[in-house]
Amino acid sequence: MGAGVSGLAAAWSLSRSGWCSTLHEKSRGLAGRAATRRRGEHCYDHGANFFRLDDAGIHELLTEHLPANELVEITGDVWTFDAQGNISPGDPAHNAVSKWSYRRGIKTIGRLLADDSPHAEVRRESQVTCIDKQDDGWMLVDAQGQAHGPHSILLMTPPAPQSMHLLKDCPAVTAELLAELGRINYHRQFCFVLGYDSPALEHRNYHALLNLDGQHEVSWLSFEEDKAGHVPPGQSVVVVQMSPAWSSPRYAHEREGLLPEVMEAVCRLLGQDLPEPAWWDSQRWAYARPMNALRPEILQKAEAAGLFFAGDATVGKGRVSLALRSGLEVADRIKARLACQ
Repeated sequence: MGAGVSGLAAAWSLSRSGWCSTLHEKSRGLAGRAATRRRGEHCYDHGANFFRLDDAGIHELLTEHLPANELVEITGDVWTFDAQGNISPGDPAHNAVSKWSYRRGIKTIGRLLADDSPHAEVRRESQVTCIDKQDDGWMLVDAQGQAHGPHSILLMTPPAPQSMHLLKDCPAVTAELLAELGRINYHRQFCFVLGYDSPALEHRNYHALLNLDGQHEVSWLSFEEDKAGHVPPGQSVVVVQMSPAWSSPRYAHEREGLLPEVMEAVCRLLGQDLPEPAWWDSQRWAYARPMNALRPEILQKAEAAGLFFAGDATVGKGRVSLALRSGLEVADRIKARLACQ
């Protein structure tokens, strides 16, 4: 399993029950798209922007089981806009539910889960390249040719196309499962981060703007200074998620060449000219969010063979709370299987 939010949540739950697990994470960081970067005194969430605590189980996990002293509630509502850039207040019911991040960024959730999982080993920069199943369990081979295993249970948390690539040469994996993994498509998305030494907007009544119809160049725009600890007083950091329709044909383009186009779209949406940012950053997300979900009946057949899945592809949406929930739920099913062995 990887060390994204769902994999870490599963490892945490297994660890609490005394079960050992190993997470193979190909990058140096934790928590996947619950991602944060730092630049001097600035801290900004450039993947998932926030999470909610309206799920009782997630509320208990993040406020009772894990340290909650770094949690910060985000001020301001999420407003919406259409293809023409017409802005209006968002859904009152949705805005009534508090939005949260951490003082040092949303990726803190990964560190807290890992630190509270004494029976889980996280192997960073461990890229699995081959998976096979033998009589005594699942075997994994990394990019350096080192074998890991055997493991009685294998939990896959990467995006579905990556899982399919890893499993395609394993004789124990059915053609039906591979076809199901190949059915899951993802949106590509470009994120741009604009840093200002003064407030980007003098007056605004919202934290973020969300495009509902998918027809605007901008998909999401938010202000990191609404999160305590993220931005020095008097400064501004604007996070701009461009739409998949805009991002996909430009995915391989040089970022510097795209910045003027991004600025033009942002200024048009906000209805005013913004100065050139003091600094900027960007991130390409190849698997920003899934367009569809793996079917439960196919996953149940895989689980009978000791192969489990969790993450965005199992729920069909890119939400931190849903990824956490999928990790906790798959851990319960894994524990039930292990108890019967």
